[in-house]
Amino acid sequence: MLEGHGVRLVPLTDEHAEALAGFVDDRVWAGMTSPTPRGVEDVRAVVAAASSTPGRYGFAVLVDGEVVGSTSFYDVDLAMGRLEIGHTFYDPRVWGTHVNPACKLLLMSHAFEAWGVARVAYRIEARNARSVAAVTKLGARPEGRLRGHRVAADGTRQDSLYFSVLADEWPHARARLEARLAGQGAADERTSVLLIGGRSGVGKSTVAAAVHDLLVARDVPHAVVEGDALDLAHPAPWEHGVAAANLADVWRRYRALGHRRLVYTNTVSVLEAHALADAVGDRPHVTSVLLTASDATARDRLGRREHGASYDAHVTRSDAAAARLEVAAGEGVHRVSTDGRSPAEIAAEVVALAGW
Repeated sequence: MLEGHGVRLVPLTDEHAEALAGFVDDRVWAGMTSPTPRGVEDVRAVVAAASSTPGRYGFAVLVDGEVVGSTSFYDVDLAMGRLEIGHTFYDPRVWGTHVNPACKLLLMSHAFEAWGVARVAYRIEARNARSVAAVTKLGARPEGRLRGHRVAADGTRQDSLYFSVLADEWPHARARLEARLAGQGAADERTSVLLIGGRSGVGKSTVAAAVHDLLVARDVPHAVVEGDALDLAHPAPWEHGVAAANLADVWRRYRALGHRRLVYTNTVSVLEAHALADAVGDRPHVTSVLLTASDATARDRLGRREHGASYDAHVTRSDAAAARLEVAAGEGVHRVSTDGRSPAEIAAEVVALAGW
């Protein structure tokens, strides 16, 4: 058992399977070579495989007695002084928290200081941008790409990326991890999401562009995603959750590049904050802003881009959306009027609401 910094690692056993099965899904299992476990029996098979594989030491990760993940030493060769850390997955509720750095600090401390190894390695599927970002932040150095090295769960051959920490690099990596866990220079690293919603003609895209310009001027890293573009298809795939799945994929890549601020626009985004937060992952900070405008303002703006039957249809949808949003948007949603105001003025207000 390894314990410290708010986590406890205990030998992985069958008794942990039910708790692990409670949160394992395709998103959690991304980057693994085996198919996603579907239910407790599949997870029991995963646990059994961990226990029976030579050179592997599997752990359940506990926080306050609750199982929140699993990780392992594997390919352990103490005679050669080397091992790998992997088979790691966590409940999305603890993504971006202290849990992963705490686990890695415990594991690498044991590897270097108790076992005396010379090398700890991490092997990651090249498409798994979130894991690449996490390992890089640990202080592991990239070593290279093994082409066609693994067969992914979908049957395709994928490249593996290798990272490692050597014994003489460990003191620096350890200090870096300890500083993160102590909060030195490491503020809350969860994503901060600014949701911008509102009826057609209210100016969502224009305000988002102004927010982008303002953040660029301040050199604040961020990304802007137009939600309407994530499921713009025919037949409309709304009932399949395509927009949320696409958002998860897009944001995973931005986050791997170090981005932590996301601006997301969509008519009803402020009504879907929970679903969008789940798609983003890591328990993000969410600021919901409902832009409002009078019927006259909305129709004037729509008239500048729509004509004939298209204009009439947009006005009808805009009026219906305004009525629905006004009723359904809760008290936690900030209402910002766009009547008679410049995009830059509105952008400054919503950025301030987000605390950016």
